[in-house]
Amino acid sequence: MKAELLWGEPDDAYPALTMDAHAFSVNVQPNGLERGNVEAHGRYEDMAYGPIGKEVLGSQPFTEADPIGVHAALLALFSAAINGHVTQPGGRPVVVWTALAGRSSLGCKGTALEAAEWILDPALSAFLNHHRRQGISSGPSLINALHEQYEKSLTTEDGPDGRLVVIEEEWQNQLRRTNRCPTFSGNFRTAWDGKTVVNTTKGKKPGERDEQRVDNPQLGFHSHIQPGAWAKYISDTEALGGSYNRILPVLVHRSKFLPSPEEGEERPIFQYTPTKTLKLAYDWARKEKRVMTLSSAARKRFDELRMTYEEQNAELPEVLASFFERSAEQVWRVAAVLTAANRKTVIPREAIEAARHFVDYSIASVTQLVNLSASNQARTATPLDDLIRRWLNKLGGEATRSVLYRSLGSGRYSAEEIERTAEGMPDVEIIEVRNTGRSGAKPKKFRLVAETASPAEPMAPVVPSARPAEAEALLTLYAEWAGKAENAGKSLTDFLAHGQAQGQAKGQTPARKATAKRPPAPRKAATPPSSTTTRTRGTASKRAAAKTTSATTAPRKSVAKPAAQKAVSQRSVKKAVAASAIAST
Repeated sequence: MKAELLWGEPDDAYPALTMDAHAFSVNVQPNGLERGNVEAHGRYEDMAYGPIGKEVLGSQPFTEADPIGVHAALLALFSAAINGHVTQPGGRPVVVWTALAGRSSLGCKGTALEAAEWILDPALSAFLNHHRRQGISSGPSLINALHEQYEKSLTTEDGPDGRLVVIEEEWQNQLRRTNRCPTFSGNFRTAWDGKTVVNTTKGKKPGERDEQRVDNPQLGFHSHIQPGAWAKYISDTEALGGSYNRILPVLVHRSKFLPSPEEGEERPIFQYTPTKTLKLAYDWARKEKRVMTLSSAARKRFDELRMTYEEQNAELPEVLASFFERSAEQVWRVAAVLTAANRKTVIPREAIEAARHFVDYSIASVTQLVNLSASNQARTATPLDDLIRRWLNKLGGEATRSVLYRSLGSGRYSAEEIERTAEGMPDVEIIEVRNTGRSGAKPKKFRLVAETASPAEPMAPVVPSARPAEAEALLTLYAEWAGKAENAGKSLTDFLAHGQAQGQAKGQTPARKATAKRPPAPRKAATPPSSTTTRTRGTASKRAAAKTTSATTAPRKSVAKPAAQKAVSQRSVKKAVAASAIAST
Protein backbone atom coordinates (compact mmCIF):
# COMPACT_ATOMS: atom_id res chain seq x y z
CA MET A 1 0.00 0.00 0.00
CA LYS A 2 1.37 3.38 -0.99
CA ALA A 3 1.40 6.29 1.42
CA GLU A 4 -0.85 9.13 0.35
CA LEU A 5 0.25 12.70 0.70
CA LEU A 6 -2.08 15.06 2.50
CA TRP A 7 -1.25 17.72 -0.08
CA GLY A 8 -1.28 15.62 -3.29
CA GLU A 9 -0.51 12.33 -5.01
CA PRO A 10 2.99 11.24 -6.11
CA ASP A 11 3.58 10.39 -9.74
CA ASP A 12 3.42 6.62 -10.12
CA ALA A 13 6.05 6.58 -12.83
CA TYR A 14 8.88 8.12 -10.82
CA PRO A 15 7.91 10.84 -8.40
CA ALA A 16 11.51 11.89 -7.84
CA LEU A 17 11.83 13.48 -11.28
CA THR A 18 8.35 14.87 -11.96
CA MET A 19 7.30 16.59 -8.73
CA ASP A 20 7.04 20.35 -8.51
CA ALA A 21 10.42 21.95 -7.89
CA HIS A 22 9.10 23.88 -4.89
CA ALA A 23 7.51 20.86 -3.20
CA PHE A 24 10.59 19.99 -1.19
CA SER A 25 11.91 23.44 -0.23
CA VAL A 26 12.61 23.76 3.47
CA ASN A 27 10.09 25.77 5.44
CA VAL A 28 12.56 27.78 7.52
CA GLN A 29 11.98 31.42 8.33
CA PRO A 30 15.31 33.29 7.96
CA ASN A 31 16.25 35.90 10.50
CA GLY A 32 18.64 38.55 9.24
CA LEU A 33 21.32 36.31 7.72
CA GLU A 34 24.66 37.84 6.77
CA ARG A 35 25.64 35.10 4.35
CA GLY A 36 22.45 34.68 2.38
CA ASN A 37 18.96 33.44 2.96
CA VAL A 38 18.30 29.94 4.29
CA GLU A 39 15.17 29.67 2.17
CA ALA A 40 17.02 30.86 -0.92
CA HIS A 41 19.58 28.07 -0.45
CA GLY A 42 16.96 25.52 0.59
CA ARG A 43 15.91 24.06 -2.77
CA TYR A 44 16.92 20.43 -2.54
CA GLU A 45 16.76 19.92 -6.32
CA ASP A 46 19.87 22.10 -6.64
CA MET A 47 21.75 19.76 -4.29
CA ALA A 48 20.54 16.45 -5.75
CA TYR A 49 23.04 14.59 -7.92
CA GLY A 50 23.44 10.95 -8.92
CA PRO A 51 22.03 7.96 -7.03
CA ILE A 52 21.99 9.73 -3.64
CA GLY A 53 19.87 12.58 -5.01
CA LYS A 54 17.50 10.16 -6.73
CA GLU A 55 17.03 8.08 -3.58
CA VAL A 56 16.23 11.15 -1.48
CA LEU A 57 13.70 12.45 -3.98
CA GLY A 58 12.20 9.01 -4.45
CA SER A 59 11.67 8.54 -0.71
CA GLN A 60 10.05 11.94 -0.14
CA PRO A 61 6.42 10.87 -0.62
CA PHE A 62 6.97 8.31 2.14
CA THR A 63 8.49 10.48 4.87
CA GLU A 64 7.81 13.75 6.67
CA ALA A 65 11.53 14.40 6.98
CA ASP A 66 13.26 17.36 5.41
CA PRO A 67 14.93 16.16 2.16
CA ILE A 68 18.06 18.14 3.03
CA GLY A 69 18.19 16.31 6.38
CA VAL A 70 17.88 12.91 4.64
CA HIS A 71 20.59 14.00 2.17
CA ALA A 72 22.94 15.06 5.00
CA ALA A 73 22.45 11.77 6.84
CA LEU A 74 23.04 9.79 3.64
CA LEU A 75 26.27 11.66 2.93
CA ALA A 76 27.57 11.01 6.47
CA LEU A 77 26.70 7.29 6.57
CA PHE A 78 27.73 6.41 3.00
CA SER A 79 31.01 8.35 3.23
CA ALA A 80 31.83 6.61 6.54
CA ALA A 81 31.25 3.24 4.87
CA ILE A 82 33.60 3.94 1.92
CA ASN A 83 36.14 5.75 4.14
CA GLY A 84 39.63 4.35 3.61
CA HIS A 85 38.61 2.78 0.30
CA VAL A 86 37.87 6.05 -1.51
CA THR A 87 40.31 8.90 -0.91
CA GLN A 88 41.54 12.21 -2.22
CA PRO A 89 44.93 12.31 -3.97
CA GLY A 90 47.62 11.71 -1.33
CA GLY A 91 45.33 9.54 0.82
CA ARG A 92 43.37 12.37 2.45
CA PRO A 93 39.83 11.18 3.45
CA VAL A 94 36.64 12.12 1.63
CA VAL A 95 34.46 11.47 4.70
CA VAL A 96 31.67 14.04 5.32
CA TRP A 97 30.54 14.92 8.85
CA THR A 98 27.04 16.38 9.23
CA ALA A 99 24.72 17.68 11.95
CA LEU A 100 20.96 18.22 11.78
CA ALA A 101 19.82 21.31 13.69
CA GLY A 102 16.10 21.57 14.35
CA ARG A 103 13.59 21.88 17.13
CA SER A 104 12.22 18.75 18.77
CA SER A 105 9.42 17.17 16.76
CA LEU A 106 9.30 20.09 14.31
CA GLY A 107 12.72 19.28 12.87
CA CYS A 108 12.05 15.56 12.27
CA LYS A 109 15.76 14.86 12.77
CA GLY A 110 15.23 11.26 13.84
CA THR A 111 12.82 10.75 10.95
CA ALA A 112 15.49 11.93 8.52
CA LEU A 113 18.06 9.50 9.96
CA GLU A 114 15.52 6.68 9.84
CA ALA A 115 14.86 7.38 6.15
CA ALA A 116 18.60 7.43 5.37
CA GLU A 117 19.20 4.15 7.21
CA TRP A 118 16.31 2.53 5.36
CA ILE A 119 17.63 3.70 2.00
CA LEU A 120 21.09 2.33 2.83
CA ASP A 121 19.85 -0.86 4.50
CA PRO A 122 20.43 -3.16 1.48
CA ALA A 123 24.03 -1.91 1.21
CA LEU A 124 25.15 -0.96 4.71
CA SER A 125 23.15 -3.07 7.18
CA ALA A 126 26.21 -5.13 8.19
CA PHE A 127 28.44 -2.05 8.38
CA LEU A 128 26.02 -0.13 10.62
CA ASN A 129 25.52 -3.13 12.87
CA HIS A 130 29.24 -3.64 13.57
CA HIS A 131 30.85 -0.23 13.12
CA ARG A 132 28.39 2.13 14.81
CA ARG A 133 29.07 3.81 18.14
CA GLN A 134 27.63 6.57 20.31
CA GLY A 135 28.28 8.28 23.67
CA ILE A 136 31.96 9.09 23.06
CA SER A 137 32.75 12.12 25.20
CA SER A 138 36.54 12.37 25.65
CA GLY A 139 39.71 12.25 23.61
CA PRO A 140 41.00 8.98 25.16
CA SER A 141 37.63 7.25 24.67
CA LEU A 142 37.57 8.34 21.01
CA ILE A 143 41.04 6.90 20.31
CA ASN A 144 40.22 3.79 22.34
CA ALA A 145 37.09 3.18 20.24
CA LEU A 146 39.05 3.52 16.98
CA HIS A 147 41.83 1.29 18.30
CA GLU A 148 39.43 -1.41 19.55
CA GLN A 149 37.57 -1.42 16.24
CA TYR A 150 40.83 -2.02 14.39
CA GLU A 151 42.01 -4.69 16.84
CA LYS A 152 38.75 -6.64 16.59
CA SER A 153 38.96 -6.70 12.79
CA LEU A 154 42.38 -8.41 12.79
CA THR A 155 40.77 -11.79 13.41
CA THR A 156 37.96 -11.41 10.87
CA GLU A 157 37.87 -12.92 7.42
CA ASP A 158 38.03 -9.54 5.66
CA GLY A 159 41.17 -8.46 7.51
CA PRO A 160 42.05 -5.13 9.20
CA ASP A 161 39.16 -2.66 9.17
CA GLY A 162 39.23 0.44 11.39
CA ARG A 163 36.09 2.15 10.06
CA LEU A 164 33.88 3.66 12.74
CA VAL A 165 30.84 5.91 12.52
CA VAL A 166 29.69 7.87 15.59
CA ILE A 167 26.01 8.82 15.56
CA GLU A 168 24.89 11.17 18.34
CA GLU A 169 21.13 11.71 18.25
CA GLU A 170 21.39 13.82 21.42
CA TRP A 171 24.59 15.69 20.62
CA GLN A 172 24.10 18.31 23.35
CA ASN A 173 24.50 15.59 25.99
CA GLN A 174 27.94 14.74 24.63
CA LEU A 175 28.96 18.37 24.10
CA ARG A 176 28.39 18.98 27.80
CA ARG A 177 31.09 16.38 28.51
CA THR A 178 33.47 16.89 25.58
CA ASN A 179 33.74 20.61 26.40
CA ARG A 180 35.34 19.60 29.71
CA CYS A 181 37.93 17.31 28.07
CA PRO A 182 41.13 19.12 27.02
CA THR A 183 42.08 16.50 24.41
CA PHE A 184 38.81 15.68 22.63
CA SER A 185 38.73 18.62 20.22
CA GLY A 186 42.31 18.08 19.05
CA ASN A 187 41.84 14.35 18.45
CA PHE A 188 38.48 14.97 16.78
CA ARG A 189 40.01 17.42 14.30
CA THR A 190 42.99 15.15 13.63
CA ALA A 191 40.70 12.22 12.83
CA TRP A 192 38.85 14.30 10.20
CA ASP A 193 42.21 15.05 8.59
CA GLY A 194 43.07 11.34 8.61
CA LYS A 195 46.29 11.84 10.61
CA THR A 196 47.72 9.72 13.40
CA VAL A 197 46.14 9.90 16.84
CA VAL A 198 47.80 8.47 19.95
CA ASN A 199 46.59 7.72 23.46
CA THR A 200 48.88 6.62 26.31
CA THR A 201 47.40 4.49 29.08
CA LYS A 202 48.68 2.76 32.23
CA GLY A 203 50.15 -0.67 31.71
CA LYS A 204 49.44 -3.82 33.66
CA LYS A 205 52.68 -3.52 35.64
CA PRO A 206 53.52 -0.57 37.94
CA GLY A 207 55.23 2.23 36.04
CA GLU A 208 54.48 0.60 32.67
CA ARG A 209 52.76 2.64 29.91
CA ASP A 210 50.79 1.28 26.96
CA GLU A 211 50.31 3.24 23.76
CA GLN A 212 47.18 3.11 21.62
CA ARG A 213 48.16 4.37 18.18
CA VAL A 214 45.85 4.75 15.17
CA ASP A 215 47.86 5.71 12.09
CA ASN A 216 44.97 6.10 9.68
CA PRO A 217 41.77 6.91 11.61
CA GLN A 218 38.65 6.23 9.58
CA LEU A 219 36.00 8.10 11.54
CA GLY A 220 32.51 9.05 10.38
CA PHE A 221 30.23 11.39 12.32
CA HIS A 222 26.56 12.40 12.27
CA SER A 223 24.63 14.23 15.01
CA HIS A 224 21.39 15.95 15.95
CA ILE A 225 21.07 19.12 17.98
CA GLN A 226 18.44 21.72 18.87
CA PRO A 227 19.10 25.38 17.98
CA GLY A 228 18.85 26.40 21.64
CA ALA A 229 21.42 23.77 22.62
CA TRP A 230 23.72 25.00 19.85
CA ALA A 231 23.66 28.47 21.40
CA LYS A 232 24.52 26.96 24.79
CA TYR A 233 27.24 24.42 23.98
CA ILE A 234 28.93 25.53 20.73
CA SER A 235 31.49 27.93 22.16
CA ASP A 236 33.39 30.62 20.29
CA THR A 237 36.67 29.26 21.65
CA GLU A 238 36.12 25.82 20.12
CA ALA A 239 34.95 27.39 16.87
CA LEU A 240 38.12 29.48 16.62
CA GLY A 241 40.13 26.32 17.23
CA GLY A 242 38.57 24.72 14.14
CA SER A 243 36.44 22.05 15.81
CA TYR A 244 33.25 22.97 13.96
CA ASN A 245 34.44 23.83 10.46
CA ARG A 246 34.89 20.07 9.95
CA ILE A 247 31.14 19.57 10.41
CA LEU A 248 28.38 20.64 8.03
CA PRO A 249 25.32 21.62 10.12
CA VAL A 250 22.00 22.11 8.32
CA LEU A 251 18.73 23.52 9.60
CA VAL A 252 15.87 21.09 9.07
CA HIS A 253 12.10 21.29 9.31
CA ARG A 254 9.18 18.95 8.71
CA SER A 255 8.51 18.82 4.96
CA LYS A 256 4.87 17.70 5.10
CA PHE A 257 2.25 15.85 7.16
CA LEU A 258 1.41 12.26 6.26
CA PRO A 259 -1.57 10.27 7.56
CA SER A 260 -0.78 8.25 10.65
CA PRO A 261 -0.45 4.50 9.91
CA GLU A 262 -3.44 2.38 10.80
CA GLU A 263 -3.18 -0.44 13.32
CA GLY A 264 -0.89 -3.18 12.06
CA GLU A 265 0.36 -1.01 9.21
CA GLU A 266 4.03 -0.17 8.77
CA ARG A 267 5.36 3.36 8.83
CA PRO A 268 5.29 5.01 5.41
CA ILE A 269 9.08 4.97 4.88
CA PHE A 270 9.07 1.16 5.04
CA GLN A 271 6.73 1.16 2.04
CA TYR A 272 9.45 2.71 -0.08
CA THR A 273 11.68 0.26 -1.93
CA PRO A 274 15.26 1.54 -2.33
CA THR A 275 17.06 0.80 -5.54
CA LYS A 276 20.20 -1.36 -5.71
CA THR A 277 22.33 1.49 -7.02
CA LEU A 278 23.96 2.41 -3.71
CA LYS A 279 24.69 -1.25 -2.91
CA LEU A 280 26.47 -1.58 -6.24
CA ALA A 281 28.40 1.63 -5.48
CA TYR A 282 29.42 0.31 -2.05
CA ASP A 283 30.67 -2.96 -3.52
CA TRP A 284 32.50 -1.02 -6.25
CA ALA A 285 34.25 1.17 -3.67
CA ARG A 286 35.44 -1.78 -1.58
CA LYS A 287 36.66 -3.81 -4.53
CA GLU A 288 39.88 -1.78 -4.80
CA LYS A 289 41.36 1.54 -3.73
CA ARG A 290 39.70 4.46 -5.51
CA VAL A 291 41.39 7.86 -5.78
CA MET A 292 39.06 10.71 -6.73
CA THR A 293 40.21 13.44 -9.12
CA LEU A 294 38.66 16.55 -10.67
CA SER A 295 37.85 16.95 -14.32
CA SER A 296 39.30 20.06 -16.00
CA ALA A 297 35.93 21.86 -15.91
CA ALA A 298 35.37 20.85 -12.29
CA ARG A 299 38.87 22.03 -11.32
CA LYS A 300 38.29 25.44 -12.88
CA ARG A 301 34.97 25.84 -11.08
CA PHE A 302 36.49 24.60 -7.81
CA ASP A 303 39.27 27.22 -7.99
CA GLU A 304 36.64 29.94 -8.52
CA LEU A 305 34.77 28.76 -5.44
CA ARG A 306 37.94 28.70 -3.35
CA MET A 307 38.60 32.35 -4.18
CA THR A 308 34.98 33.31 -3.51
CA TYR A 309 34.89 31.61 -0.08
CA GLU A 310 38.18 33.20 0.91
CA GLU A 311 37.01 36.70 -0.05
CA GLN A 312 33.71 36.26 1.78
CA ASN A 313 35.40 34.95 4.93
CA ALA A 314 37.79 37.91 4.98
CA GLU A 315 34.80 40.27 5.33
CA LEU A 316 33.17 38.34 8.20
CA PRO A 317 33.83 38.57 11.96
CA GLU A 318 36.54 36.13 12.98
CA VAL A 319 34.27 33.90 15.06
CA LEU A 320 31.69 33.53 12.30
CA ALA A 321 34.34 33.02 9.61
CA SER A 322 35.95 30.24 11.67
CA PHE A 323 32.96 28.00 10.88
CA PHE A 324 33.54 28.34 7.11
CA GLU A 325 37.33 28.14 6.79
CA ARG A 326 37.11 24.69 5.16
CA SER A 327 34.14 25.36 2.90
CA ALA A 328 36.18 24.71 -0.26
CA GLU A 329 37.39 21.31 0.94
CA GLN A 330 33.87 20.48 2.10
CA VAL A 331 32.67 21.09 -1.45
CA TRP A 332 35.44 18.78 -2.70
CA ARG A 333 34.48 16.01 -0.26
CA VAL A 334 30.73 16.17 -0.88
CA ALA A 335 31.30 16.14 -4.63
CA ALA A 336 33.63 13.13 -4.29
CA VAL A 337 31.03 11.15 -2.30
CA LEU A 338 28.28 12.02 -4.79
CA THR A 339 30.55 10.91 -7.65
CA ALA A 340 31.62 7.70 -5.88
CA ALA A 341 27.95 6.81 -5.42
CA ASN A 342 27.77 7.03 -9.22
CA ARG A 343 30.74 4.59 -9.42
CA LYS A 344 33.13 7.07 -11.03
CA THR A 345 36.48 8.44 -9.92
CA VAL A 346 36.52 11.65 -12.00
CA ILE A 347 34.41 14.38 -10.38
CA PRO A 348 32.38 16.36 -12.95
CA ARG A 349 31.46 20.03 -12.74
CA GLU A 350 27.81 19.10 -12.06
CA ALA A 351 28.83 17.29 -8.86
CA ILE A 352 30.83 20.35 -7.77
CA GLU A 353 27.77 22.58 -8.32
CA ALA A 354 25.48 20.22 -6.38
CA ALA A 355 28.00 20.06 -3.54
CA ARG A 356 28.36 23.85 -3.57
CA HIS A 357 24.59 24.30 -3.08
CA PHE A 358 24.64 21.95 -0.09
CA VAL A 359 27.66 23.67 1.50
CA ASP A 360 26.10 27.11 0.90
CA TYR A 361 22.96 25.96 2.65
CA SER A 362 25.09 24.81 5.57
CA ILE A 363 26.81 28.22 5.65
CA ALA A 364 23.43 29.96 5.78
CA SER A 365 22.28 27.55 8.52
CA VAL A 366 25.36 28.17 10.66
CA THR A 367 24.98 31.92 10.22
CA GLN A 368 21.44 31.76 11.51
CA LEU A 369 22.47 29.55 14.43
CA VAL A 370 25.35 31.86 15.37
CA ASN A 371 23.08 34.92 15.15
CA LEU A 372 20.56 33.17 17.40
CA SER A 373 23.32 32.34 19.87
CA ALA A 374 24.59 35.94 19.87
CA SER A 375 21.11 37.37 20.44
CA ASN A 376 20.51 34.96 23.35
CA GLN A 377 23.83 35.89 24.93
CA ALA A 378 23.10 39.60 24.52
CA ARG A 379 19.83 39.18 26.39
CA THR A 380 21.29 37.11 29.20
CA ALA A 381 24.84 38.43 29.44
CA THR A 382 25.94 39.15 33.00
CA PRO A 383 28.60 41.84 33.61
CA LEU A 384 32.00 40.52 34.65
CA ASP A 385 32.00 42.39 37.96
CA ASP A 386 28.71 40.73 38.93
CA LEU A 387 30.13 37.32 37.99
CA ILE A 388 33.23 37.95 40.12
CA ARG A 389 31.07 38.98 43.06
CA ARG A 390 28.82 35.91 42.70
CA TRP A 391 31.72 33.46 42.51
CA LEU A 392 33.54 34.99 45.46
CA ASN A 393 30.34 34.57 47.48
CA LYS A 394 30.13 30.91 46.39
CA LEU A 395 33.80 30.35 47.23
CA GLY A 396 33.44 31.64 50.79
CA GLY A 397 34.38 35.27 50.10
CA GLU A 398 37.96 34.60 49.01
CA ALA A 399 39.73 32.85 46.13
CA THR A 400 43.10 32.81 44.41
CA ARG A 401 43.39 34.20 40.91
CA SER A 402 43.70 30.74 39.34
CA VAL A 403 40.62 29.40 41.16
CA LEU A 404 38.57 32.45 40.18
CA TYR A 405 39.81 32.16 36.58
CA ARG A 406 38.65 28.54 36.33
CA SER A 407 35.34 29.29 38.06
CA LEU A 408 34.52 32.03 35.55
CA GLY A 409 35.20 29.62 32.69
CA SER A 410 38.78 29.16 31.51
CA GLY A 411 39.19 31.03 28.23
CA ARG A 412 36.04 33.06 28.54
CA TYR A 413 37.90 35.91 30.23
CA SER A 414 41.63 36.45 30.45
CA ALA A 415 43.34 36.57 33.87
CA GLU A 416 44.39 40.17 33.18
CA GLU A 417 40.81 41.16 32.36
CA ILE A 418 39.54 39.60 35.59
CA GLU A 419 42.19 41.35 37.66
CA ARG A 420 41.59 44.69 35.93
CA THR A 421 37.85 44.46 36.59
CA ALA A 422 38.38 43.45 40.24
CA GLU A 423 40.68 46.44 40.81
CA GLY A 424 37.81 48.78 39.97
CA MET A 425 35.34 47.07 42.34
CA PRO A 426 34.98 48.85 45.71
CA ASP A 427 33.92 45.64 47.47
CA VAL A 428 36.84 43.49 46.29
CA GLU A 429 40.42 43.74 47.53
CA ILE A 430 43.39 42.07 45.85
CA ILE A 431 46.06 40.69 48.18
CA GLU A 432 49.50 39.50 47.12
CA VAL A 433 50.39 36.39 49.09
CA ARG A 434 53.94 36.53 50.45
CA ASN A 435 56.20 33.94 52.08
CA THR A 436 54.78 31.08 50.02
CA GLY A 437 58.12 29.30 49.94
CA ARG A 438 58.06 29.22 46.15
CA SER A 439 60.08 31.14 43.62
CA GLY A 440 58.58 33.16 40.81
CA ALA A 441 55.54 35.41 40.78
CA LYS A 442 53.63 35.64 44.04
CA PRO A 443 50.05 34.36 43.91
CA LYS A 444 47.22 36.82 44.37
CA LYS A 445 43.99 36.47 46.30
CA PHE A 446 40.69 38.18 45.65
CA ARG A 447 38.74 38.92 48.80
CA LEU A 448 35.18 40.18 49.08
CA VAL A 449 34.94 43.03 51.60
CA ALA A 450 32.17 45.36 52.75
CA GLU A 451 31.99 48.67 50.94
CA THR A 452 33.42 51.57 53.01
CA ALA A 453 30.65 53.99 53.89
CA SER A 454 31.33 57.73 53.79
CA PRO A 455 31.72 59.25 57.32
CA ALA A 456 28.46 60.69 58.54
CA GLU A 457 28.30 64.20 60.01
CA PRO A 458 27.70 64.32 63.79
CA MET A 459 24.06 64.81 64.60
CA ALA A 460 23.04 67.67 66.88
CA PRO A 461 21.59 66.48 70.18
CA VAL A 462 17.85 66.63 70.45
CA VAL A 463 16.18 68.03 73.56
CA PRO A 464 13.98 65.26 74.96
CA SER A 465 10.32 65.80 75.60
CA ALA A 466 10.59 64.72 79.23
CA ARG A 467 7.69 63.97 81.48
CA PRO A 468 7.00 66.55 84.29
CA ALA A 469 8.84 64.74 87.10
CA GLU A 470 11.82 63.99 84.86
CA ALA A 471 11.84 67.58 83.53
CA GLU A 472 12.06 68.95 87.07
CA ALA A 473 14.99 66.70 87.87
CA LEU A 474 16.64 67.62 84.56
CA LEU A 475 16.34 71.34 85.23
CA THR A 476 17.77 70.91 88.73
CA LEU A 477 20.81 69.17 87.32
CA TYR A 478 21.20 71.79 84.58
CA ALA A 479 21.09 74.60 87.18
CA GLU A 480 23.86 72.97 89.19
CA TRP A 481 25.96 72.45 86.02
CA ALA A 482 25.42 75.97 84.64
CA GLY A 483 26.36 77.51 88.03
CA LYS A 484 29.95 76.45 87.53
CA ALA A 485 32.33 79.16 86.24
CA GLU A 486 33.48 77.12 83.21
CA ASN A 487 29.82 76.56 82.12
CA ALA A 488 28.64 80.17 82.46
CA GLY A 489 26.30 81.23 79.65
CA LYS A 490 25.86 77.69 78.22
CA SER A 491 22.43 76.45 77.17
CA LEU A 492 20.49 73.32 78.00
CA THR A 493 21.50 71.88 74.60
CA ASP A 494 25.15 72.29 75.57
CA PHE A 495 24.40 70.55 78.85
CA LEU A 496 22.84 67.58 77.05
CA ALA A 497 25.73 67.36 74.58
CA HIS A 498 28.15 67.48 77.52
CA GLY A 499 26.27 64.62 79.16
CA GLN A 500 26.46 62.42 76.00
CA ALA A 501 30.14 63.16 75.45
CA GLN A 502 30.92 62.35 79.07
CA GLY A 503 29.11 59.02 78.78
CA GLN A 504 30.93 58.12 75.51
CA ALA A 505 34.31 59.09 77.01
CA LYS A 506 33.80 56.51 79.73
CA GLY A 507 32.97 53.88 77.12
CA GLN A 508 29.30 53.50 77.99
CA THR A 509 26.00 54.98 76.99
CA PRO A 510 24.06 57.23 79.38
CA ALA A 511 21.37 54.63 79.75
CA ARG A 512 23.89 52.03 80.82
CA LYS A 513 25.53 54.54 83.20
CA ALA A 514 22.26 55.31 84.96
CA THR A 515 21.21 51.72 85.46
CA ALA A 516 20.95 51.01 89.18
CA LYS A 517 22.76 47.95 90.41
CA ARG A 518 20.64 45.09 91.53
CA PRO A 519 21.08 44.01 95.14
CA PRO A 520 22.72 40.59 95.36
CA ALA A 521 20.29 37.71 95.42
CA PRO A 522 19.96 36.05 98.85
CA ARG A 523 21.81 32.80 99.08
CA LYS A 524 19.86 29.66 99.48
CA ALA A 525 20.01 27.97 102.81
CA ALA A 526 22.27 25.01 102.84
CA THR A 527 20.63 21.67 102.77
CA PRO A 528 21.24 19.95 106.12
CA PRO A 529 23.39 16.92 105.74
CA SER A 530 21.47 13.74 105.58
CA SER A 531 22.11 10.81 107.79
CA THR A 532 23.54 8.96 104.81
CA THR A 533 27.11 10.01 104.18
CA THR A 534 28.47 10.29 100.64
CA ARG A 535 31.80 8.69 100.15
CA THR A 536 34.30 10.97 98.40
CA ARG A 537 37.55 9.99 96.82
CA GLY A 538 40.71 12.06 96.76
CA THR A 539 42.10 14.96 98.79
CA ALA A 540 40.61 17.65 96.50
CA SER A 541 37.12 16.29 96.99
CA LYS A 542 37.54 16.25 100.79
CA ARG A 543 38.75 19.85 100.84
CA ALA A 544 35.85 21.04 98.69
CA ALA A 545 33.36 19.30 100.99
CA ALA A 546 34.94 20.92 104.06
CA LYS A 547 34.76 24.42 102.55
CA THR A 548 31.12 23.96 101.63
CA THR A 549 30.24 22.83 105.15
CA SER A 550 32.00 25.77 106.82
CA ALA A 551 30.41 28.30 104.48
CA THR A 552 26.90 27.06 105.07
CA THR A 553 27.21 26.71 108.84
CA ALA A 554 28.91 30.09 109.57
CA PRO A 555 26.37 32.78 110.62
CA ARG A 556 26.14 35.88 108.38
CA LYS A 557 26.74 39.30 109.96
CA SER A 558 24.13 42.03 109.29
CA VAL A 559 25.79 45.40 108.77
CA ALA A 560 23.54 48.48 109.12
CA LYS A 561 23.99 51.25 106.55
CA PRO A 562 24.92 54.64 108.08
CA ALA A 563 22.59 57.62 107.55
CA ALA A 564 25.09 59.43 105.30
CA GLN A 565 25.20 56.44 102.93
CA LYS A 566 21.39 56.44 102.71
CA ALA A 567 21.39 60.16 101.79
CA VAL A 568 23.96 59.56 99.08
CA SER A 569 21.83 56.74 97.67
CA GLN A 570 18.77 59.01 97.41
CA ARG A 571 20.84 61.63 95.58
CA SER A 572 22.15 58.93 93.21
CA VAL A 573 18.61 57.83 92.40
CA LYS A 574 17.69 61.43 91.56
CA LYS A 575 20.66 61.68 89.20
CA ALA A 576 19.75 58.36 87.67
CA VAL A 577 16.27 59.67 86.81
CA ALA A 578 17.77 62.67 85.03
CA ALA A 579 20.29 60.49 83.20
CA SER A 580 17.46 58.23 82.04
CA ALA A 581 15.77 61.24 80.49
CA ILE A 582 18.99 62.10 78.66
CA ALA A 583 19.37 58.52 77.48
CA SER A 584 15.86 58.51 76.01
CA THR A 585 17.12 60.96 73.40
